[in-house]
Amino acid sequence: METTEKTVVIQGKEMTIEDGYPVRVSCAEHVERELDDYVDQYEVAPDTYPIEQVENLDLEKTCMVCGAEGRVVLLRVKEM
Repeated sequence: METTEKTVVIQGKEMTIEDGYPVRVSCAEHVERELDDYVDQYEVAPDTYPIEQVENLDLEKTCMVCGAEGRVVLLRVKEM
């Protein structure tokens, strides 16, 4: 069985998203909360990028906590 890796374009560079880690979107108000929750749950800090620098990602562009306009994307990219 062939697995398909998820990729995303960040700052014009294609990167592979690490399996097993979610992609989250946060507004400015909830970034700290989302960071804390991510670290608590996955025991690793996510990579964070301003939402306007992230392309080719099938996600709502709203905060996953409150539904406000998303400002930051939290995810884990594979080291190259």
